[in-house]
Amino acid sequence: MSSSNPIDLADHDLAALQEARDLLGRARQAAATLAQWTPEEAKRVAKEVAAALLPRAEFYAEWAVRESRIGKVADKIAKNQIACTLTPNAWDKVALGGVRRNDALRIVEIGRPAGVVVGLSNSTSPVATIIFKTILCLMTRNALVISPHPVALGCCTAVTHELQAAIEKAGGPAHALQILTRPTVEATGALMRDSRTDVILATGGTPMVRAAYGSGNPAIGVGSGNVPIYVDASADLEAAAQTIVTAKNFDHGSPCSAPSVLMLHAGIAAQMQQALARQGAHVCTEEEVQKIQNHAFPGGKFNGKVVGRPAFEIAQAAGVQVPRDCQALVCPIANPQAGHVLLKEKLSPILGCVVVPGMDQAVDVARLMLQHSGAGHTSGIHSANAEQAVVWGAALDYYRVVVNGSTVHDSTGANTGLPYTFTIGTGYAGKSSVDCNVGPELLVNWKRVAFPLPGGWAGAMASGAALSSGVPAAAGQLSTLTPELQATVLRIVQEELEHLR
Repeated sequence: MSSSNPIDLADHDLAALQEARDLLGRARQAAATLAQWTPEEAKRVAKEVAAALLPRAEFYAEWAVRESRIGKVADKIAKNQIACTLTPNAWDKVALGGVRRNDALRIVEIGRPAGVVVGLSNSTSPVATIIFKTILCLMTRNALVISPHPVALGCCTAVTHELQAAIEKAGGPAHALQILTRPTVEATGALMRDSRTDVILATGGTPMVRAAYGSGNPAIGVGSGNVPIYVDASADLEAAAQTIVTAKNFDHGSPCSAPSVLMLHAGIAAQMQQALARQGAHVCTEEEVQKIQNHAFPGGKFNGKVVGRPAFEIAQAAGVQVPRDCQALVCPIANPQAGHVLLKEKLSPILGCVVVPGMDQAVDVARLMLQHSGAGHTSGIHSANAEQAVVWGAALDYYRVVVNGSTVHDSTGANTGLPYTFTIGTGYAGKSSVDCNVGPELLVNWKRVAFPLPGGWAGAMASGAALSSGVPAAAGQLSTLTPELQATVLRIVQEELEHLR
């Protein structure tokens, strides 16, 4: 806000609060219309909307970087394209509503959308996150209100309006998607606390996620990252170096799943640092490390101006000479201790590096990192020993462990069996309600009509009947009810939702 007049400031804050209330009122009306859709119709609209935004991936990537000064245009294009292409298709075979039968447990399940979702958008992937959450909500027949990060307000507002226009062109209701154009802390808090909000999808900084959980409404929140990666003596060093540097440089290190600190086995540390240099990283001297540290953490506090900036720019500002095409700044830490700032999340191409005698010491360093942030998020290991990879995963409170891969891409399923997402749940360790990669399944609740079952659930489990189809008992054996019964049940659910509103 440019004005310092107390009356002007008060007017702005009051207008922001009023806007939040108005957005939720309109969202409730849109949610009532969306609840009448069939799951098939919802998925059709989601695909049409995503296809409409795909040609705009480059336009919004350029805008996001220009406005926020975070990240790399090419990588943001990739994020936007993935959000448009993978999101509407990844859950084609997953039931996201409707009526279904579990014959093994003699249960009829009836899907119920959440209603109104408040989605927080972060600064590092603002457009891709909005596209992702919009498609999730369309597929699950929910209305969405976005509270954007202020540093990307312009591009977030524009893409939201374009998405809503595409929704209406595809046959969706007005106000299915809206955005808070005055994203003050008070207005965002009002959105989250309002009784008309059914669930909060919280992506962003830890304070805002904590506020979401303290709002009194259900919240699906994520925690911050701080990714340790251990490279043991058996690793393919050239492959590990290429993967690590590529991941660290992706979007200039701004993803929360980017490598933060390397732990190198002493037996291969020198060769690994040389391999990193061959991949375009600059391994800093002790003097250079101190300069980088002073710039990134002046007075011990993180300098947000390094977030998502190129390695060359950060080094230049710190007084360190590196090639213009430098991919990452590797900063050896001679004496890692609790509170060392380079053990914190850096959201930039700055990469801490510790030489350790073995994995036990690497675990000790990672636990020091966990004192700052990252609990429940992601870690990585490069090793030819599968058992060691499992031990690494068991020893630390990270819920995604990427083996011989990119923590940025493979934590979200690029080359692993982990589900695709833009929102990573960090579980109880990270003070989150979910430990999984967040998808649309979490935006639908299922009512269960249970018919008599001899022996009950325990008997079905003991006999193996509930697992006879080879799928988890929670999914069971699904079959379609008659169209007439489905229509009747969905009409009743709609009437119930209307009553609740």
